[in-house]
Amino acid sequence: MDDWLDCNFAAVLTGDLVSSRKQDSAAVDRAMQILREAVAGFPEDWRMPSEAFVFDRHRGDGWQVFLPQGEMALRTALRLIAALTKEPDLSLSTRIGVGLGKARVPPSRDLGAAHGAAFTDAGDVLDGMDRQQKLAFPWPIGLSMLAIAGLLDWQSQNWTAAQAEALYEALRNQTPTQEEIARQFGVSRQAVQIRLSKAGSHAILEAVYAFESQIAEIWERANDLA
Repeated sequence: MDDWLDCNFAAVLTGDLVSSRKQDSAAVDRAMQILREAVAGFPEDWRMPSEAFVFDRHRGDGWQVFLPQGEMALRTALRLIAALTKEPDLSLSTRIGVGLGKARVPPSRDLGAAHGAAFTDAGDVLDGMDRQQKLAFPWPIGLSMLAIAGLLDWQSQNWTAAQAEALYEALRNQTPTQEEIARQFGVSRQAVQIRLSKAGSHAILEAVYAFESQIAEIWERANDLA
């Protein structure tokens, strides 16, 4: 890796674990490993080079993810939330602040040395989140997209472990069929269908598609007016 990653419209997810001080260090380490392993699967799912995605742990219970395209932000944030929620014996969730826009990542892929508006905004969004929020975006995405993100945030906080397990797979960019998910879990297709239906997967995926198809244009328009 000899080159900086320079992106005009990247996404940065900055997060921390909720109530981590009430958990032992082993639980915190496990949660971080779950997030790290989820990010490690992103390149294959998005069919992009592995060096284009970066996970970094910082400040003990804090973490950060760099995504090369801003359109990836909502889907990947929901998958990271689901990755923790689907573990029934892990009592840790995460907050996520999302930043969008310009980003530069050094050849070392050390996010501590990275810079750009996406990194700055992600931290600011996380710091400014309300207590009831677990997922938040910067205001330039507009009222409609903020509403979508807010509803999905609320919905994700009510997922059961079984629902999150199914959604973690259903939210892949290379979306598997219900039959494929069922084979992976060793359950019936009907069982997967019930889990996804109760979680509202159809509405979730429609919202994600809306975000991915419009966010770049919305962001460009907002910055042109700024």
